[in-house]
Amino acid sequence: MKRIVLSLCILLFCAAPAMAEGLDSFLENLNIEADSDRHEAGLNIGYHFGVPLSEVENIANITGSLADAFMILQMGRWTGLSRDRIMREYAAGKGQGWGVIAKRLGIKPGSAEFHALKNGDFGYGPGRSNGKVKKNGGGQDDQLMPFGQADDKGKGKGKKK
Repeated sequence: MKRIVLSLCILLFCAAPAMAEGLDSFLENLNIEADSDRHEAGLNIGYHFGVPLSEVENIANITGSLADAFMILQMGRWTGLSRDRIMREYAAGKGQGWGVIAKRLGIKPGSAEFHALKNGDFGYGPGRSNGKVKKNGGGQDDQLMPFGQADDKGKGKGKKK
């Protein structure tokens, strides 16, 4: 029994830095992408969140990086809070980390969103997941629908009217 408890403690102790590494590495890679082609990186972030490049650049100018602009937009997507509210929390908690800011914004530790945050899994970029985070039995899709496909007519097997 003691071995199991000790093994579990060691596993949890080793897993915590690995989870933080997921977010850190995601943000670092995003900033590397921005350093190589800021315009293209800004366009990609704008496309991911369905906002214009000018808005992404405005947030990035305030926060100092496209990675932080990405996180502001992501927190807004998860919480439904205004960007102004998120920016105030960002300014108040800068340097404490995105986990602290997420908690202040109401994202609960242990939630699907918090796990995605720690793992740096936002469904962004090549080789990433599909962007869905289940919440209360539903889902959230980060992918925008291609132009001309939003015709409000499903192809499911629902009841005919």
